[in-house]
Amino acid sequence: MGIIETVKGINKEEGKIEGKIEGKTEVVKNLIVKLGFSNEQAADIAEVSAEFVREVRTSLAKQHKK
Repeated sequence: MGIIETVKGINKEEGKIEGKIEGKTEVVKNLIVKLGFSNEQAADIAEVSAEFVREVRTSLAKQHKK
């Protein structure tokens, strides 16, 4: 495998990871906004850390202030 193929493979994997994070973020946003879940509940349902949920909640609060 050459350098170009290796770089393409790395970029593809990074894209998959970014897509998963975006998907989890949307799920957490919906759990918070539409269902009023706590950080712990949202983390449990979305299978992410409570810290991830806190970051999403903080981001939502910043967007709401604008």
